[in-house]
Amino acid sequence: MPKQNIIAGLDIGSSKISVVVGNTLHGSTQKIGVIGVGHAPSEGLRAGVVVDINQTAEAIRKAIANAELMAGVKIDSVCVGISGDHIIGQTSHGVVSVANNEISHDDVDRAMIAAKAISIPADREILHVIQQNFVVDAQDRIREPIGMSGARLEAYAYIITGGTTAIQNLLNSIEKAGVPIVETLVAAPLAATQAVVSRDEREVGIALVDIGDGTTEIVIYKEDSIQHTTVVPVGGQHVTNDIAQYLKVTLPEAEELKLHRGCAWTELVDPSEVRSIPVTSESTPPRFIDRVELAQIIEYRMAEILEVIGYELDDIPLPGGLVLTGGTALMDGLQELAEAVLQLRVQVGYPRGLQGLTDRVNHPMYATGIGLALYGESLRRQEQEHNARHSDGGVGNFLQRIKEWFGY
Repeated sequence: MPKQNIIAGLDIGSSKISVVVGNTLHGSTQKIGVIGVGHAPSEGLRAGVVVDINQTAEAIRKAIANAELMAGVKIDSVCVGISGDHIIGQTSHGVVSVANNEISHDDVDRAMIAAKAISIPADREILHVIQQNFVVDAQDRIREPIGMSGARLEAYAYIITGGTTAIQNLLNSIEKAGVPIVETLVAAPLAATQAVVSRDEREVGIALVDIGDGTTEIVIYKEDSIQHTTVVPVGGQHVTNDIAQYLKVTLPEAEELKLHRGCAWTELVDPSEVRSIPVTSESTPPRFIDRVELAQIIEYRMAEILEVIGYELDDIPLPGGLVLTGGTALMDGLQELAEAVLQLRVQVGYPRGLQGLTDRVNHPMYATGIGLALYGESLRRQEQEHNARHSDGGVGNFLQRIKEWFGY
């Protein structure tokens, strides 16, 4: 297949690095055909942030090699997800006067540039400038002001920034892994949204929560516009640590118990059920634990994480409820516990509208990787349309591409 049709999403998580390789489907605007997937255990990362470039590069290299082997193609470029609690979002506001009393594309571009012109600390970089809505004179909550009459145009934008050092270390790791081109760098929860959340759900109001190993990432949409995003430095690894501490087992044993015998809601556990903890050596006698005790440990920590999520939701009406993604999303009882704690409809976020090797990626843990590929494919398409129109390539057109992708 033509090389320009290949698109790869690189999801760099605290416990696993995943690569999803797809090809552009002709006649489809927001779908890809999955032709390969690869993953490798993460090394050199802590809470989504690179702490050892060499180890991270080697893990990336392994994941890409596995994906290339399955897909039968060479990966020369990637769309990369970035996470970690250094990712911060904020709403910004810009005001301009309308030149000819009828709002044009140039007026919108100027308003967005004004909204972007905020004071950013020297140790931070802008990742996204996402259009929210506009105000024309006294009329607010306008999505598309072009062609409207008015003398004053105000633009509201959501700006996501990341730590410069964290971004650079991530890019250095990818370069060291032998990947020549990074097509785009995307905040991971925004990418996951593209794979599992529909525009109708963003319209009515929905939150996506990606519970990873070291972090929990949250993004909230209302009226088809991003309202809030944040990263909480707690995740599935903290549950594993709790199990190891309270049951006096090793971390690998605790992880095994969490994945295969764990439950996040004690009400779903049969009180009479017991299972042995794996024996680590011949001299160690078998041990038995009550599964209810294991569930209580998990529930305590997961309820704590959910309470933090509830605080971030900040009473925003969310008729669409909440979508869980990430490797922890399929834990027994988590959906029921989340509904009880948050008083919201909760669903597990499986990737939608896929073709190709769907059985390989039909899992919440691949939501970000698939979303990255979709994101990159959309930017390519917008760039092709832009070149076909022979327009200039300024900041306004870049913002327009972002706007069209997110449906604003």
